[in-house]
Amino acid sequence: MKLSQAVSPILREYGLSEKEVYAALGQCGSDTVDYDFGAFNAKDWLSWDAAEWEREKRETLESAGVRATVAHVTGFSHPDEATYVEKAVSCAGAIGSDRLVVPLLYTENNTRREYEEFNLAYLKRLLKAAREAGVTLLIEHAGSWLKPHYSHHAIELMHLIEKLGEAENLKVNLNVGHMGVAEIKPYTEIKMLGELIRNVDLSDNFGGMPLAVHPEREELGLAPMMGYIDYDRVMQGLCDINYRGDFNLRIDMPRVFPKNSPYCGETPLGIMPLEITKRLQIWSRRVAEHMLRTYGLL
Repeated sequence: MKLSQAVSPILREYGLSEKEVYAALGQCGSDTVDYDFGAFNAKDWLSWDAAEWEREKRETLESAGVRATVAHVTGFSHPDEATYVEKAVSCAGAIGSDRLVVPLLYTENNTRREYEEFNLAYLKRLLKAAREAGVTLLIEHAGSWLKPHYSHHAIELMHLIEKLGEAENLKVNLNVGHMGVAEIKPYTEIKMLGELIRNVDLSDNFGGMPLAVHPEREELGLAPMMGYIDYDRVMQGLCDINYRGDFNLRIDMPRVFPKNSPYCGETPLGIMPLEITKRLQIWSRRVAEHMLRTYGLL
């Protein structure tokens, strides 16, 4: 089992190059990273020649002394963006990631039936690309019951996988942070999903806190055991299903926003010096490692 680390969006705000970001993660103790195929770097992986992109990324990763394990596609949600996700599947295989977490798509006014129909067709397309790239696709719980998703619970994820009939190539990413925001009891979900879980994203948040008190709770990624998620039950569930997969630390540092202003669309008052952010990343990693070792999962 391995603990990899995602690139915090806050690290990007320092204006570091991709290689410098990986070097910073290396200084935090991580030699495996979660590569992010996001809207923020789409001009990179969407527009480059495939062979050139693969060579460039492999050189960047190798020179930084890190390797990509699991990868995520972020920032895409509309059915019209399915082609972008399909391209990311091929790119993930090119840089050596064997698992890719892909988003389920939705529109603001889709019905449950429409949601299922276009996601089944979309996942069929992705599975074809995944077989060619040697990548296992992972789907996960929606981030919030406030959004028009229909994949908040294990039974809904399992239903999609069963409908597609490709359980060997389509599994589940257990995003603990998402479950916290959606206020899902983790132990029951983990027991239901069982062997379908092939990666676990670790982050904490104030999911149980009223939105009026913590309106930013959906975006806040804390170190495990620093928020409201019951990590004892998470770990107990993983032990009970004999989980032997990898973990991925996905955390952001708490940010300070202007008082009495909405979270979305506001500019933070400032970011901490890079060295302090790195120290917080190191500390968060040690917390996660201690927790996993305590439960015999690392």
